[in-house]
Amino acid sequence: MDSSRRNLLAALPFALLAGSGRAAPEGRSFQPSTGTCAPGTMEVIHVYADARGVTHHDRVRVYGTMKQLPVKAVLAACIAPGVEDWHTAPGKTFTINTVGDIVGEFGDGSSTKIGKGDLVYLEDTSGKGHVTRLMSQVANLFIQVEDDFDFLAWAGKPPAA
Repeated sequence: MDSSRRNLLAALPFALLAGSGRAAPEGRSFQPSTGTCAPGTMEVIHVYADARGVTHHDRVRVYGTMKQLPVKAVLAACIAPGVEDWHTAPGKTFTINTVGDIVGEFGDGSSTKIGKGDLVYLEDTSGKGHVTRLMSQVANLFIQVEDDFDFLAWAGKPPAA
């Protein structure tokens, strides 16, 4: 796993605490890194439905150093290999694949591989949805966000040249 994904996973519990309004455990504080992470280093696989209900995906770079999320719930799941046929996301949700390999298939006929450490944002809550092919045993974290969350605004834009 590359260092940016490892740092994201290591910081996740503290970032979730920051978003929840609760304090970090006693004796611990969370401070953003002052390292040399270049803007746009984080990339998210964005799964969304268009006005006709056709699901698409793209890769979106995230700009800015610290991004707070309006977290509703965090779930962890271990899922056996198999196929989850056409389905929609139950709500706007980030997923972090921590173990295993997945292939996502979308209504527009495209597909993408999702591996260990990949961050996915699902907001295809209507329409035909997507197919999830679990190529091996998979463990995921599911981070549910508020219904009014605007992913593209949160991701930001590259700095002006």
